Amino acid sequence: MEQLTRSRRVLYANGHLGFSILDNVYGAYLLFFLIPPDELGMPQLVDNRPLLLGITMVGLINIFGRVVDSLADPLVAWWSDNARYRLGRRRFFLLTGAIPFALSAVFLFTPPDAGISTLNAVYIAGMLGLFFFFYTYYMAPNLALIPELSRTVGERISITVTQAAFTIAGAGVVLLGFPLLWGTLQAGGVETGRAFRLTVVVLAAISGVSMLLSGLAVDEKRFVRGGSAQVGLVESVKRTLVNRYFIVYMAGTILYWFGFNMIRAVIAYYPIVLLGMGPDFQSILMATLFGTAVLVFLLLPKLTRRFTHKQLMLAGMLSFSVLMSFTAVIRSFGSFALPAALIQMGLLGFPIAILLVVPNAAVADLSELDGRKTGQNREAMFFGTQGLFMKVNYGLALAITAGLLGFFGRDAGNPLGVELVGPVGSAFVLAGFFLFLRYPQQKILDELETLRATDEPPGNTD
Repeated sequence: MEQLTRSRRVLYANGHLGFSILDNVYGAYLLFFLIPPDELGMPQLVDNRPLLLGITMVGLINIFGRVVDSLADPLVAWWSDNARYRLGRRRFFLLTGAIPFALSAVFLFTPPDAGISTLNAVYIAGMLGLFFFFYTYYMAPNLALIPELSRTVGERISITVTQAAFTIAGAGVVLLGFPLLWGTLQAGGVETGRAFRLTVVVLAAISGVSMLLSGLAVDEKRFVRGGSAQVGLVESVKRTLVNRYFIVYMAGTILYWFGFNMIRAVIAYYPIVLLGMGPDFQSILMATLFGTAVLVFLLLPKLTRRFTHKQLMLAGMLSFSVLMSFTAVIRSFGSFALPAALIQMGLLGFPIAILLVVPNAAVADLSELDGRKTGQNREAMFFGTQGLFMKVNYGLALAITAGLLGFFGRDAGNPLGVELVGPVGSAFVLAGFFLFLRYPQQKILDELETLRATDEPPGNTD
């Protein structure tokens, strides 16, 4: 098979720009949109009083959307692994899923009622399920291409670093650009809520184009080894869930993401509630974080030659846990709170850069190892199973965050809920650190090296 050219590799990785835009619009702004701080003047759209076991309606909506969607992960992964479309078993999903994914994000922010209502809660829950179905439909096949397009550890890291760069760029578009565009529209006379929704539409349009271009870049007949897995759904899921290397990897990594999702869910509250600043100060905080992350991306190819994936993940988890905990005390710094927040965000760039690069490279190794051992190319099932855990993770993280805000407050006059998100998330990440100590990185690399030495492609080659 042909080697993917540099320009095509960049174009393929560019799909993560669009995905990241949609993911961050959801992760950073849905909670903020549904239950905004009182200082903003936007209406609350869903009741957030504690209900079942302290879980709020917003929490239940997120759990429902994630659980319903989690059923799609193994189905889409199996579908892609066994597909025989003329466009390709991965490319077909990228080209047909990009626009529906972008549109579902727009629908998520257009509830039918202008105030708190049961209809809004039902609508948001349904749209969240739709959003995450297309999330899986697009991303599981997209990620499955990583081990299929790369031949060496260097190529694999090159792809995942490029994807991570686009991911952080997408996060930057949202976390820096969203408040700026939103503010610009309001300054032009557009009502606050309408300006918010128009901003979502603009970002969704950019993401749709980005994801389509990614699919156009990959001609699987020219660049991809292997073919249809030819294995049943239940058997494929079972084989993935009994892969002990994969389970140890997931146990630690999922808690790393859990903490990240909690802190991301309150980032729009951070400048308003904890720092006494306007929403636009979020852009400065995020520029600081992303600046550091970009520097780490530039260093990662060298770091991965000196340190293993396991060592980098452990360093990222430990530093992230420590830095998150400072959210609880940032207000106590008084006049030094603003520079302290900037220092915190700058240092967070390191663990976030690790989180965006290393996990996908690790799953690519695990799926390749499985394919070489079994002769069946089930890359999408590994990424799809990771997606299943991730989506339940997202739902629970937002449910806990919404619960903290509902119980302890989300406004400048009652900020404890926002403050507690940091140390609570930190505890989850620290637990992930101890679990990840058991990840057998060197054993996996040794087995892969032995199998690669045979110079045989994994699996069949339809």
